[in-house]
Amino acid sequence: MIRVLLLIIFLSSSVKIFSQASDFIVVKKRNGRTIKTFFPGLSITFETTDKRGISGTIAAIRHDSIFVREYDIRPVMGIGNVPTIDTLGSLMSGFHYKEIEKVDVSDRMGFSEITPGRILIIGGAGYALLNVINGAYLHQSITSSKNLTSLGIAAGAVGAGLLANYIKKHANKYHVEYVHMDEVKKRGF
Repeated sequence: MIRVLLLIIFLSSSVKIFSQASDFIVVKKRNGRTIKTFFPGLSITFETTDKRGISGTIAAIRHDSIFVREYDIRPVMGIGNVPTIDTLGSLMSGFHYKEIEKVDVSDRMGFSEITPGRILIIGGAGYALLNVINGAYLHQSITSSKNLTSLGIAAGAVGAGLLANYIKKHANKYHVEYVHMDEVKKRGF
Protein backbone atom coordinates (compact mmCIF):
# COMPACT_ATOMS: atom_id res chain seq x y z
CA MET A 1 0.00 0.00 0.00
CA ILE A 2 2.81 2.38 0.87
CA ARG A 3 4.61 1.52 -2.39
CA VAL A 4 1.51 2.39 -4.41
CA LEU A 5 1.11 5.69 -2.54
CA LEU A 6 4.78 6.56 -3.08
CA LEU A 7 4.49 5.66 -6.76
CA ILE A 8 1.45 7.94 -7.18
CA ILE A 9 3.21 10.81 -5.40
CA PHE A 10 6.36 10.32 -7.48
CA LEU A 11 4.45 10.20 -10.78
CA SER A 12 2.25 13.18 -9.95
CA SER A 13 5.22 15.33 -8.92
CA SER A 14 7.09 14.55 -12.14
CA VAL A 15 4.23 15.64 -14.42
CA LYS A 16 4.68 19.12 -15.77
CA ILE A 17 1.47 20.99 -16.53
CA PHE A 18 1.30 23.59 -19.26
CA SER A 19 -1.45 26.17 -19.45
CA GLN A 20 -2.12 29.06 -21.77
CA ALA A 21 -3.37 32.08 -19.86
CA SER A 22 -5.95 34.18 -21.63
CA ASP A 23 -5.54 37.81 -22.54
CA PHE A 24 -7.49 40.18 -20.32
CA ILE A 25 -8.92 43.68 -20.23
CA VAL A 26 -8.06 46.27 -17.58
CA VAL A 27 -10.10 49.37 -16.74
CA LYS A 28 -7.87 52.16 -15.45
CA LYS A 29 -8.30 55.68 -14.16
CA ARG A 30 -6.58 58.53 -15.95
CA ASN A 31 -3.74 58.43 -13.40
CA GLY A 32 -3.02 54.78 -14.35
CA ARG A 33 -4.56 53.16 -11.26
CA THR A 34 -6.30 49.87 -12.07
CA ILE A 35 -9.99 49.90 -11.16
CA LYS A 36 -11.12 46.48 -12.40
CA THR A 37 -9.75 43.57 -14.42
CA PHE A 38 -11.95 41.40 -16.65
CA PHE A 39 -11.15 37.77 -17.51
CA PRO A 40 -13.17 35.15 -19.41
CA GLY A 41 -15.99 33.82 -17.24
CA LEU A 42 -16.73 37.13 -15.50
CA SER A 43 -19.86 39.22 -16.01
CA ILE A 44 -19.46 42.57 -17.74
CA THR A 45 -21.75 45.49 -18.53
CA PHE A 46 -20.61 48.20 -20.91
CA GLU A 47 -21.73 50.73 -23.51
CA THR A 48 -20.28 50.72 -27.01
CA THR A 49 -19.23 53.77 -28.99
CA ASP A 50 -22.52 53.58 -30.92
CA LYS A 51 -24.47 53.73 -27.59
CA ARG A 52 -25.55 50.05 -27.41
CA GLY A 53 -25.79 48.59 -23.94
CA ILE A 54 -24.16 45.15 -23.59
CA SER A 55 -24.47 42.92 -20.55
CA GLY A 56 -23.40 39.31 -20.30
CA THR A 57 -20.65 36.85 -19.52
CA ILE A 58 -17.21 37.10 -21.13
CA ALA A 59 -16.73 33.96 -23.23
CA ALA A 60 -13.25 34.78 -24.56
CA ILE A 61 -10.73 37.59 -24.93
CA ARG A 62 -8.35 37.25 -27.87
CA HIS A 63 -6.99 39.13 -30.90
CA ASP A 64 -7.80 42.56 -29.38
CA SER A 65 -11.48 41.57 -29.06
CA ILE A 66 -13.85 40.63 -26.29
CA PHE A 67 -16.55 38.03 -26.92
CA VAL A 68 -19.64 38.38 -24.72
CA ARG A 69 -22.48 35.88 -24.35
CA GLU A 70 -25.72 37.77 -23.78
CA TYR A 71 -28.73 35.90 -22.42
CA ASP A 72 -32.33 36.61 -23.45
CA ILE A 73 -34.17 36.31 -20.13
CA ARG A 74 -37.92 36.99 -20.11
CA PRO A 75 -40.91 36.37 -17.86
CA VAL A 76 -43.09 33.51 -19.13
CA MET A 77 -46.18 31.73 -17.88
CA GLY A 78 -45.22 28.47 -16.22
CA ILE A 79 -47.20 25.50 -14.98
CA GLY A 80 -50.59 26.54 -13.59
CA ASN A 81 -50.27 30.06 -15.07
CA VAL A 82 -47.63 31.01 -12.53
CA PRO A 83 -45.26 33.64 -13.94
CA THR A 84 -41.62 32.57 -13.92
CA ILE A 85 -38.43 33.85 -15.48
CA ASP A 86 -36.85 31.72 -18.19
CA THR A 87 -33.84 31.96 -20.48
CA LEU A 88 -35.11 31.90 -24.05
CA GLY A 89 -31.71 31.88 -25.71
CA SER A 90 -28.26 33.38 -25.87
CA LEU A 91 -26.28 35.42 -28.36
CA MET A 92 -22.51 35.61 -28.76
CA SER A 93 -21.22 39.04 -29.78
CA GLY A 94 -17.67 40.16 -30.42
CA PHE A 95 -16.34 43.69 -29.91
CA HIS A 96 -12.96 45.27 -30.46
CA TYR A 97 -11.75 46.65 -27.15
CA LYS A 98 -11.66 50.19 -28.62
CA GLU A 99 -15.43 49.94 -29.26
CA ILE A 100 -16.01 49.98 -25.49
CA GLU A 101 -16.86 53.52 -24.41
CA LYS A 102 -18.09 53.07 -20.83
CA VAL A 103 -17.66 50.09 -18.54
CA ASP A 104 -19.72 49.56 -15.40
CA VAL A 105 -17.11 49.08 -12.70
CA SER A 106 -19.32 49.69 -9.68
CA ASP A 107 -20.05 46.87 -7.29
CA ARG A 108 -22.53 48.97 -5.35
CA MET A 109 -26.25 48.70 -5.78
CA GLY A 110 -29.15 50.89 -4.67
CA PHE A 111 -28.03 54.47 -4.18
CA SER A 112 -25.50 54.38 -7.04
CA GLU A 113 -28.09 56.06 -9.29
CA ILE A 114 -28.60 59.01 -6.92
CA THR A 115 -25.99 61.54 -7.97
CA PRO A 116 -25.27 64.95 -6.44
CA GLY A 117 -26.66 66.54 -9.61
CA ARG A 118 -29.99 64.78 -9.16
CA ILE A 119 -30.11 65.79 -5.50
CA LEU A 120 -29.55 69.45 -6.47
CA ILE A 121 -32.25 69.31 -9.16
CA ILE A 122 -34.83 67.66 -6.88
CA GLY A 123 -33.97 69.90 -3.92
CA GLY A 124 -34.06 73.12 -5.99
CA ALA A 125 -37.32 72.23 -7.72
CA GLY A 126 -38.91 71.20 -4.40
CA TYR A 127 -37.77 74.43 -2.71
CA ALA A 128 -39.18 76.54 -5.56
CA LEU A 129 -42.50 74.67 -5.46
CA LEU A 130 -42.72 75.00 -1.68
CA ASN A 131 -41.95 78.73 -1.95
CA VAL A 132 -44.74 79.26 -4.49
CA ILE A 133 -47.25 77.25 -2.41
CA ASN A 134 -46.35 79.12 0.78
CA GLY A 135 -46.59 82.43 -1.06
CA ALA A 136 -50.07 81.56 -2.32
CA TYR A 137 -51.16 80.40 1.14
CA LEU A 138 -49.86 83.57 2.83
CA HIS A 139 -51.18 85.78 -0.02
CA GLN A 140 -47.71 87.04 -0.93
CA SER A 141 -46.76 88.14 -4.42
CA ILE A 142 -44.40 85.90 -6.35
CA THR A 143 -42.60 88.98 -7.67
CA SER A 144 -41.76 90.36 -4.20
CA SER A 145 -38.05 90.76 -3.49
CA LYS A 146 -38.09 88.04 -0.79
CA ASN A 147 -39.74 85.48 -3.09
CA LEU A 148 -37.53 86.38 -6.06
CA THR A 149 -34.42 85.84 -3.93
CA SER A 150 -35.69 82.41 -2.83
CA LEU A 151 -36.68 81.46 -6.38
CA GLY A 152 -33.28 82.61 -7.63
CA ILE A 153 -31.55 80.33 -5.11
CA ALA A 154 -33.77 77.42 -6.19
CA ALA A 155 -33.08 78.12 -9.87
CA GLY A 156 -29.34 78.25 -9.10
CA ALA A 157 -29.53 74.84 -7.39
CA VAL A 158 -31.38 73.35 -10.37
CA GLY A 159 -28.86 74.90 -12.77
CA ALA A 160 -25.92 73.58 -10.72
CA GLY A 161 -27.50 70.11 -10.75
CA LEU A 162 -27.98 70.19 -14.52
CA LEU A 163 -24.38 71.35 -14.98
CA ALA A 164 -23.08 68.59 -12.65
CA ASN A 165 -25.03 65.94 -14.59
CA TYR A 166 -23.73 67.30 -17.92
CA ILE A 167 -20.13 67.27 -16.71
CA LYS A 168 -20.47 63.76 -15.28
CA LYS A 169 -22.06 62.47 -18.47
CA HIS A 170 -19.31 63.89 -20.69
CA ALA A 171 -16.36 63.16 -18.40
CA ASN A 172 -14.50 60.05 -19.42
CA LYS A 173 -12.98 59.01 -16.11
CA TYR A 174 -11.82 55.56 -17.17
CA HIS A 175 -10.11 54.01 -20.15
CA VAL A 176 -9.89 50.41 -21.27
CA GLU A 177 -6.56 48.69 -21.92
CA TYR A 178 -6.02 45.33 -23.58
CA VAL A 179 -3.27 43.14 -22.08
CA HIS A 180 -1.65 40.49 -24.34
CA MET A 181 -0.42 37.59 -22.24
CA ASP A 182 2.21 36.74 -24.89
CA GLU A 183 3.92 40.10 -24.26
CA VAL A 184 3.74 39.64 -20.50
CA LYS A 185 5.39 36.21 -20.78
CA LYS A 186 8.17 37.62 -22.99
CA ARG A 187 8.96 40.27 -20.35
CA GLY A 188 9.36 37.56 -17.74
CA PHE A 189 6.46 38.38 -15.41
